[in-house]
Amino acid sequence: MSQRGKRPKKLLVDAKITSSGIDIYLNKDRFPIRYPKKIWNAYPKEKKEILKDTLAHSSTFYVPQILGISEISYKTSRPLAESFFYKNGIYDIPYCANVDKKSSTEYLKFFFKTQYLFADDQIKTPKEILFKKEKKKKKKRAVIPFSFGKESILSYSLAKELGLEPILVSIVDPSHKYEYFHKKPLVDAFKKKTGVDVHIIEYNPGWFWEGRYWNIFTELGWGLHVTEYEILTLPFISYFDADYVIVGNEQSCKDTYIDKEGVFIYRAGYDQYKDWTQQQALLCSLLLGRKIEVMSLVEPLYEITETKILHERYPEVGKYQMSCFAVDEDSKNARWCQNCSKCSYFFPLFTAFNIDTKKLGFTENLFDKKHAKLYEVFFTRKKGTASYGSQGELAIAFYLSMKNGKTGYSIDRFKKEMLLKFMKNKKEWDKEFMGIHPTKNIPPAFKNKIIKIYEDELKGLRLR
Repeated sequence: MSQRGKRPKKLLVDAKITSSGIDIYLNKDRFPIRYPKKIWNAYPKEKKEILKDTLAHSSTFYVPQILGISEISYKTSRPLAESFFYKNGIYDIPYCANVDKKSSTEYLKFFFKTQYLFADDQIKTPKEILFKKEKKKKKKRAVIPFSFGKESILSYSLAKELGLEPILVSIVDPSHKYEYFHKKPLVDAFKKKTGVDVHIIEYNPGWFWEGRYWNIFTELGWGLHVTEYEILTLPFISYFDADYVIVGNEQSCKDTYIDKEGVFIYRAGYDQYKDWTQQQALLCSLLLGRKIEVMSLVEPLYEITETKILHERYPEVGKYQMSCFAVDEDSKNARWCQNCSKCSYFFPLFTAFNIDTKKLGFTENLFDKKHAKLYEVFFTRKKGTASYGSQGELAIAFYLSMKNGKTGYSIDRFKKEMLLKFMKNKKEWDKEFMGIHPTKNIPPAFKNKIIKIYEDELKGLRLR
């Protein structure tokens, strides 16, 4: 019988390899991870064992903190990735505390006292690890964790333009009740339009993220998701003999601040920070047994310029964008709920460049009085508080939308309450958010071409 909603007193984790993936067990409950059978069957047995130990730990890494239990026992072996996860956790947990409106130092103290106990210390590794580059192939492939968000669709489009063959993998988290309900038609439409498959991994341990399985509301649990997505795609990297993993870590992922306790905070989580990307590449290489490069083609850009480039250079695929949280009843009937912080963030980004919101699936004007509450945080928040997106980019989007003749209650409020402040910051924000920034996670073979694309698309884009 499922223990959903019941908070346990002890934590015991096990994992078993199945014919279609890996089952994670937390106490008595089973959480399957399912792959397409041909992909899973082709993955070598020894690497399945390595993956099993890794995912048993990664999927439950934040569970002790979420439940306030300072010990967790595993029937699996100590994973090769343990030290990677631990470092990630140290830097991620303070941000979670800020979002949860809790003490970052208290969150860290609990993390440091948590005991992860494994059945044995025999760390499984590949028989050999090859870091030498292979001979040139006719066609290089890149695996892209694919969410239908702007960064994954833009990464797909850029990869095609670079001459790479993109392998798209969507990780479906069943706890997001309506997300895949809307993405399934997008998968079918995208394949029909492009001829490219979107492969599906069903990831039931996603129930642990944010404490949803126990009806707990916390930011804890998301802090490993990009790293975990990369690990989950290893069977695809192996099957397709891919050379790269492309992630969507944009320029805003480098943003940091000091919280009220003096703790250094990575605003997007350390898992997406620019310094961590090459550590992820090393980890994937160690787990797979050969060199894998992890890169972010969108790293030089902020979200507002990503949005412009996607919808102006690649409108034929940009129309499939879905960037809604899709977690409540408002998400039932449309792929944009039009009532969450992501919907309210992207709506002005679209109108800033006269992108047709109706073609994207919006049915309402989010600037009207009915939706005024969506922008209350934008108009009143203090510096250093956590919310989706950046205030600077949102202000630019409002300004450009106003210049484009968009109307509504929140546009009027922007004119009255923020326009003067915006004009004072305009030059600084123009340079910061509308420019092309240095990057350390695009390989030299692709860097110049990517920067040239961005220069062409953003030429003449200035706040006036």
